[in-house]
Amino acid sequence: MTIMRLHHASFTVTNLERTVDFYQRLLGFRLLSRKHRNDPGLGTALFGTGKGNERTVADILIAHMELDGAGIEFIQYVDPASAPYHSDPSVAGSGHLAIYVDGIESERERLLAAGVEFHTSVSVIQETGSSVWKWCYFRDPDGIVVELVERVSMPTD
Repeated sequence: MTIMRLHHASFTVTNLERTVDFYQRLLGFRLLSRKHRNDPGLGTALFGTGKGNERTVADILIAHMELDGAGIEFIQYVDPASAPYHSDPSVAGSGHLAIYVDGIESERERLLAAGVEFHTSVSVIQETGSSVWKWCYFRDPDGIVVELVERVSMPTD
């Protein structure tokens, strides 16, 4: 098999400038590149064909970012315009970002002071035979769920 590893993940956003600012300024992501694409056939590549979808045109703005080597791509659709996220994580295809942190409580306090609203306080979980983890969730400006996670301890044999 030649599949080796994940290259990047991608999320659609409604305002690319706002998203890049949020992830750079508050979460420490690094902007690698920006692109504006409206190539012939891009609509077919993105939306596929069949089932009444004959869209061959698409106009998109892309930002490639990374955090400690993990790549993420944010796409704003200009044509057709990006629709707001449905904000329901139980809908198939929904996702979230999980970011390792050191000192989750202080990181949560820093983000709270910057205006980020968290779903809950920091929680702790340990499954039998696994590490103890702290975690908490918040949403980015488009409603994409972001999780902060910190490993508290490793399992003992």
